Amino acid sequence: MVLVCVGLISVGVGGSSTFASNLDQVVTNTITVGTSYITSESQSQQLVNGPFTVISTTGTALPCEFWNYSFTSLQGQYLSLNVTSNIPLNVYVVPSSNYQNWLKEGSCGNQADAVASKLLAVSYYFNGVLPSSDRWDIVLVNSSNSRDASGFMIASLASGSLVTEELLSTVTTTATSTPAGTMTTTSAAAPGIPGFPGESIVAGLSIGVVALMILRRQRGA
Repeated sequence: MVLVCVGLISVGVGGSSTFASNLDQVVTNTITVGTSYITSESQSQQLVNGPFTVISTTGTALPCEFWNYSFTSLQGQYLSLNVTSNIPLNVYVVPSSNYQNWLKEGSCGNQADAVASKLLAVSYYFNGVLPSSDRWDIVLVNSSNSRDASGFMIASLASGSLVTEELLSTVTTTATSTPAGTMTTTSAAAPGIPGFPGESIVAGLSIGVVALMILRRQRGA
């Protein structure tokens, strides 16, 4: 009986393994955007802020009745005027010298003399530059022979130019991105005989062991 022991030789074969590695990244963006605009008068001086009454011509032979507010300005200053009334009025912004001439002449106003005007107005808004350094009058004219005019006026004078500013707001956005990535690990191969695959080496050694045992048996017979 022949007992054949075949040595098994393990041959390590080098290899590599690859797996995906997805790393989440948080990206934050800050964006500044313009949302609106605001116009303001630099160094504004309030002239009028309150009610007014312009009487009617009832019981008189006058064609109209006046109400006026006087003020002084420099060339290039801005006048802001807002008038509301319960009945239609003529509204003028005129040099005081022109207004005095109207009173002397018995005139109820002339648009050619005014830097700003509106006829038969129940509301009027004006915002503009005054062309010269002068004394000015805001004049309200009531031509009704039966009704008094009552209303409200707001007026201001800007000692500088109008300033327009952009109102900004900041918006911050946060997003999570998942970039695709790979990571590779490599194991070292066990040393072998150059030019011979591992399976051939194992088979050759096994045949050699069997042949040696047969020869020894024949010599001992």
